[in-house]
Amino acid sequence: MKKIIISAAFLFIAVATAKAQDIKEVVEPLSKKSAKGYMYDITKDEIGNNHVTYKIKGDKKSEEVFYEEYTFDKDLKFVNSKDVQEKKEQKEDITRTYFQAYVGGTSSFDVLSMKMKLSKIVQLNTWNHEKQNYVYKKTITRETVKPRNDDGKVYYGYASYSSIDETKSDIVAIAKVESKDKKAADKFLFLTMNDQLEVTEKPMELNGSYSLVYCDHLTNDDVVAVFAPNKGAADVSAYVYFQFDIEGKLKNRVEFKSPASALLLTAAYENGGNVYFFGTSSKTKDPFEEVFKEYAPIYNPGATEEGDNLKDIKWRKSLDEKMENFHLLKFSNNQLAFASTTPVSEFKSKFKPAPGDKDASPYKGKRFFIENFFVTANEDYLIAGQLMGRISMGTGNKVDSYEDMVCFQFDKTGNLKAQYGVGKLNTDKKSEIFDMTQNFYLAADGKSVYWEILEVKGVKGYEGFLEAYYGVPSYYALFFPRVGKIDLSNSSIGAIKTLGDEKYYLRRDFTSRRDKVENSVTYFGHDEDYKNLWIGKMMME
Repeated sequence: MKKIIISAAFLFIAVATAKAQDIKEVVEPLSKKSAKGYMYDITKDEIGNNHVTYKIKGDKKSEEVFYEEYTFDKDLKFVNSKDVQEKKEQKEDITRTYFQAYVGGTSSFDVLSMKMKLSKIVQLNTWNHEKQNYVYKKTITRETVKPRNDDGKVYYGYASYSSIDETKSDIVAIAKVESKDKKAADKFLFLTMNDQLEVTEKPMELNGSYSLVYCDHLTNDDVVAVFAPNKGAADVSAYVYFQFDIEGKLKNRVEFKSPASALLLTAAYENGGNVYFFGTSSKTKDPFEEVFKEYAPIYNPGATEEGDNLKDIKWRKSLDEKMENFHLLKFSNNQLAFASTTPVSEFKSKFKPAPGDKDASPYKGKRFFIENFFVTANEDYLIAGQLMGRISMGTGNKVDSYEDMVCFQFDKTGNLKAQYGVGKLNTDKKSEIFDMTQNFYLAADGKSVYWEILEVKGVKGYEGFLEAYYGVPSYYALFFPRVGKIDLSNSSIGAIKTLGDEKYYLRRDFTSRRDKVENSVTYFGHDEDYKNLWIGKMMME
C-alpha cells in the first residue's frame, strides 16, 4: 500500500526580475529517510507536475526496493509526498569489454616514452539490488600489446578516441611513424583498432614535415586535426585540416592559409555541419614548431596523477604566454569559410561587465578556457569560458585555476561585437580548481539569449560513500545557478540573478531540466546539510 504524506512545512518564493526574466523558487523539508537517501530520479508528467524521487533504505531481505516521491505542480507548488515500492529486478552478471590506447608506463624506463600501447580489458559487472544498476565486480583479463607497422616500426601516439556510441567498441588514434630515411619526413597516420587489437593504417596526406597543432573529438563523433608545416617549408602558414569519421573514413581535407604562422588552437566545436576552431597567436613570424610544442593529449598512466604525458605538459606551458591576437576559424563544405583575427587590445574597448558587477575582468590575451559555443539564428557566435591561471594547493605542484567568466559575441564573419564579463562569487582555492558549466538558452522572442553559469563552491570532505568509508577526504564541487540575459541586437547584458541565494546546491547528476515547449529551465538541489529540497524555475521570455 502506498503511503501519502502531506508536508506542513512549506516555503514558496516567486521572484520577477528585469526584462521579463521570471524566476520561481521553492524549498521543501525532506523526511529523515529521504535525507539519508539520495536523489534517484526526476520526471515531469503530461500535465506539467514535477516528480522528484529519492532512493531510501528498506528491509534488505525484502523483494522490493523503496523510494519516496515528492510532487510539485507546474508552478512549483508542493502537492504531496508518498512512499513507493517496486519489485527488485533480478539480472545475471555480465561482462563488459573496454579498449584503451596510451603511451609510456609506470616504470622509469618508459614513463616518458611516446610509444603507443593498446589494452583490452574485460570486466565482470554484477547487478546491484540497492542501486538497481550494474556495478564493477572484478577484472577478468587485461591484454596489452605494442603495435607495429608492416615495416616493424613502432607507433608514437598523439591522441586516441572511442565512439560516442557504446555499441561500437573500436578505438581510433592519431600516431606518427619515424622515417627510416633521415632526409624524409616522419609520417602521421590515422589508426583504427578493432576488438582483436588489430591495427589498420590510414595515411594522412602531408607533403613534407609537419607538426600537429590541435585535434579533437566532436559531438557528431567525427575526429578533426590541424597540422602546421615545419621550418624549411616554402610557406609556414600553409596549414592542413583533416576531418575523419570515428571509423577512419576521411570526410574532409583542406589546405588553407592560417591567419598566423604559429597558431595556437585550443578548442573545436561542430554546429550545423560546420566545424569551428578557436585559438590565439603572438607577433612572431616563425613556424609553429619553433614557437610552440606539438599537441598530444594521449593518456600516460605514469607521468602525472592526471595521466598527462611529457609532450602534452610542454604544450600546456605555451598556454601561459601572453598573446596578441584571438582567432576564429570556420570550415564549411570542405573549405575554409573564414579565419578572423581580433587584436587583444580590441577586447578591452568592447568589454561590458554585467550591471553592478565590479569584479568582472576582461580578456587580456592570457589563458582562456572555452566552455561553450553557441550559434544564433542570424549567425552571431557566442563563446563562453573562464580566464585561467595556476595555483598551488600545498602539494608542491601547481594546478589550473578557473577564474572570472567571459563571453565573446562575434558576427557571422568573425568580427568581435562585444565582450561580456561576470566576476566569481567564490574565489578561494578550493573553488577555483573547478571549471563552471555554462549554457545558452534562446529567449522566446528570439532576440535575446539567457547565459547560464553554474557557479562553483569548492568543499573539502567526502563526496560519496566510498570516500567516507575509507576515510579519504578530497576536494569536490557544489554548484548553484546564476543567469543573465544578453540582448543580441544591441549587444548588452542585464544584471546577473543568483538562484538559491547561495544556500542551495545542485546535484551533479540532476543539475537542471529544459522544457522547450514552455521555454523554461528547472533546477533541483539541496541545502548543504541535505535536509531540504530546493527547486528553482526560470521562464525564458
